[in-house]
Amino acid sequence: MQAINSKYTKKIQRMYKLDRQYSDLVDTHQRVWDTWAEDWSYSNSGIRLRGKQERAEEKLFDRMDAIAEELPKRECLNFDRQYEQVHGYTSTAVIYHV
Repeated sequence: MQAINSKYTKKIQRMYKLDRQYSDLVDTHQRVWDTWAEDWSYSNSGIRLRGKQERAEEKLFDRMDAIAEELPKRECLNFDRQYEQVHGYTSTAVIYHV
């Protein structure tokens, strides 16, 4: 990922790395819930696990969002365009900033 203005390159690359980590984490959590029994998800341990997973996802999302908040809108749009070219879908990182 390349920034329009070179002073934002490091932030753009960090945001990309966090976005990929977030995407992998969400996919991993979804696989856990897809493979386990439906009734287990409503047990106490299932509820605790779901809460732990949601907190981990939220923590990563907040880190991405903080970086996106510091970037100008044109950098966010540029990031999203590049991201879509590579992955075929838009980024989660800049969803509230474009």
